[in-house]
Amino acid sequence: MVQVKARETLPMRWFDKSYQMYDYNLLFIRWMADFSGVDMMVDNYRFNYRTAICIGTTLMGTINSIYSFGFYYPSLHKICEVIVIFGILIQGVPKLYFGYIHREFYKLQYGRLRTLHHKYRNHEKLNANLLLLMERIHVLSKLLAIVFIFGGLGYSIYPIYMYWAHNERVLMVAMRVLWIDADSYTGYIVTSAVQMVMIVITCTGLSAADTVILLYAANLIAYVDVFTNELDELNAMLNEEIRDEKKIRQQVRTICTQHQDIIEYESDLEERYIVISFGQVIGSVTSMSVSIFLVYMDNFIPGYALVVASFFQLLEFCLLGTILTVKVIHKTISFKIDCIIKIYFFQNEDIVEAIYSTNWYLLPEPERRCFGLMLHKSQNFTEMTIGGFAPLNLGTFVAIMNRIYSYFMMLISFIE
Repeated sequence: MVQVKARETLPMRWFDKSYQMYDYNLLFIRWMADFSGVDMMVDNYRFNYRTAICIGTTLMGTINSIYSFGFYYPSLHKICEVIVIFGILIQGVPKLYFGYIHREFYKLQYGRLRTLHHKYRNHEKLNANLLLLMERIHVLSKLLAIVFIFGGLGYSIYPIYMYWAHNERVLMVAMRVLWIDADSYTGYIVTSAVQMVMIVITCTGLSAADTVILLYAANLIAYVDVFTNELDELNAMLNEEIRDEKKIRQQVRTICTQHQDIIEYESDLEERYIVISFGQVIGSVTSMSVSIFLVYMDNFIPGYALVVASFFQLLEFCLLGTILTVKVIHKTISFKIDCIIKIYFFQNEDIVEAIYSTNWYLLPEPERRCFGLMLHKSQNFTEMTIGGFAPLNLGTFVAIMNRIYSYFMMLISFIE
């Protein structure tokens, strides 16, 4: 368990160390995960009643969605509403499954990252950079949570709106529960209660899963920040009038070790998230596309919230894939949603340039060979993919959005 001091319950502006902010971020994530019964970070994790509810919700959602698909056939609009549920399940099931089987990996990564932040707590420059990174991750985590709450509220207020505006009794989700007649008053109450539990578990569970991915993938920035700082320190050593060769050799070993850590970290992320990324993209595209269709055709109220939530989910994963591909720091990419959010990236070409711009030619021959090896490995970088079929980056995100827009315009023309 994470041990947190009393001051760590205060707002994040009170933190002056990056490891404190890191713990604070993780506590926020673990609170949502624990609520859903899937806090895999706890020591000696055991199956509990909340875990049973989470798994039961997933299984019930799958079974009842299949049942509802047949129940509503051939109503096109109702079938589309059920397909939206399938889209959410497609992205949720892999996160739950791989989160469980890789729980030891997440605990190990937590320890490695916290050690990294704690190690440089007294380094003024690095601590400031890492603290700023943690604060930005915290803001994005809260933004993701708000997006999921917005999506859940879209479904929750739908029956209220329909009853108030049209005096019509509808379910929150177009999903029937086996052996329960939702057309009767009692069956409607029972079905609505089951659906409300499913919405709450889904929103908190998906929010926890996505913020964990955000925390771990974005912390690649921390590794590269530390790496470039070590290169700067090596340059300073090489330019000293009286050089300490032993200290220089040790610094080169440290740099090589940190570069290897970056490569391993990238490979671990790609290996753990390749299937999750595939499910996320397929699920988000499915939910977004069908929701846009329902909004246009039937003014489907929850569709507005689902389009926003799916858009942000897809954008998040593609951004994280871009971070892994182009590394971190120095260059600014600004994108406008409601405001300008600045995230710093260090392109792979730039990390090669950073290594090459070091005064490596002042090193002895064995150390120069180490730098040559680092340059070679940096030119063969790892990137996250969508199930191995396509790169997961902002270019893919733009291509997907263009394709959705093109197909939607064709569909409108066909309907009209």
